[in-house]
Amino acid sequence: MGRAQFSLLGTRRFLPLFITQFLGAMNDNLFRQALIMLITYRIAEEMAMQPAVLNNLAIGLFILPYFIFSALAGQLADKFDKSKQIVWIKLWEVGLMLTGAIAFHLESLPMMIGVLSGLGLQSTFFGPIKYSILPELTTKEELLGANGLIEAGTFVAILLGLLVGGLLVLQPGGTEKMAYLMISLAIIGTISGSLVPRTGAAAPALKLNLNIFSATGQQLKAAWQNDVARPAIIGISWIWLYGSIYITQIPDIVKNRLGGDETVVTVIIACFSIGIGVGSLLCSRLLKGEISAKLARPALLALATLSTLFYLALPGENGVNATEPMDLALFMDATSNWVSLALLIGVAMAAGMVIVPFYAILQDRSDRTERSRMIAANNIVNSGFMTGGTIIAAILITLGLTSSHVLLIYALANLLILPVAAKLMARL
Repeated sequence: MGRAQFSLLGTRRFLPLFITQFLGAMNDNLFRQALIMLITYRIAEEMAMQPAVLNNLAIGLFILPYFIFSALAGQLADKFDKSKQIVWIKLWEVGLMLTGAIAFHLESLPMMIGVLSGLGLQSTFFGPIKYSILPELTTKEELLGANGLIEAGTFVAILLGLLVGGLLVLQPGGTEKMAYLMISLAIIGTISGSLVPRTGAAAPALKLNLNIFSATGQQLKAAWQNDVARPAIIGISWIWLYGSIYITQIPDIVKNRLGGDETVVTVIIACFSIGIGVGSLLCSRLLKGEISAKLARPALLALATLSTLFYLALPGENGVNATEPMDLALFMDATSNWVSLALLIGVAMAAGMVIVPFYAILQDRSDRTERSRMIAANNIVNSGFMTGGTIIAAILITLGLTSSHVLLIYALANLLILPVAAKLMARL
């Protein structure tokens, strides 16, 4: 299965889509991580605010468009040819990156957050297309492997975006170099998007409901009445929330609990991204191409256990005594930091092993004529989970809890998802 999975990268029907989503994910995270690092190490101090609060606010605004516009995005993806829409969406990204370059030059936080929200809106329209077109470009036997590659590629792209955005933005002239890179990636992504094979419209007779509120309600109702889609969507949404919480809290934990500098933050988040990618690829091999939920319960238990151990492995609240943050070399001299890093990678791998089969199940059990709308319903629930989760995290921190306490609370909450996985397993 592993060899067949990677052979998809050599096919004309899959490779352009893979490249397009890879570069888009890299650009999103390049900009987002640069903004988070600027907030954590520069802007928050200048504004006399807690970095964790501003970071959670920024991520929440990135996610909000998914909730508002996913219903429209799903309808458009079903009614019109998906491949043609990809090109227009990528051209939109080029415009956002040009605006982002101006925002960095002016050092305008409101403008940067506006661009981040725009990237969230652009991703809202790409998401249903990316996942609903996969079954049209692959066979059923290839679908799980294709999803594994998409998820792994996404998180490798996140890794590259985090590395470049985190390491470059605080350097002299870093924002100017990033501007050129972001614009270039958007242009290349537009070219690769134009090469995605035409699949035709799935539901050309579909009447668009432009009332985003009623359309959202209709799509959520349709998904919720589906005994397979409902638990799959809950599982996917939980993992996206979980990953978002970790990536958002890690900069604060590294700075205030582990005493690391910005290079340590970037490397640790990079390792987290790699872990999700490895887990995504590994589940395809373990299931041997079978579209099944049998890995969900053990992976969720592992997620809860490893996350709790990560919390316990962190130094005490007063563990950072150094006046200067540690660089990467000094940080990795401590054995305890290696333990924390290994546990964090384990958390990420477990998350990857949950989300890929759930996506394949949702795609496989959805009719082609409504698959994009079912993916859109998933994205609406995703955004609700992620927005709600980040708001709760920000409130908990404002009330006096630390970022590490937030991670522990969410670790224990994994146990609440076990019955959902059990129901999905039974219905399949």
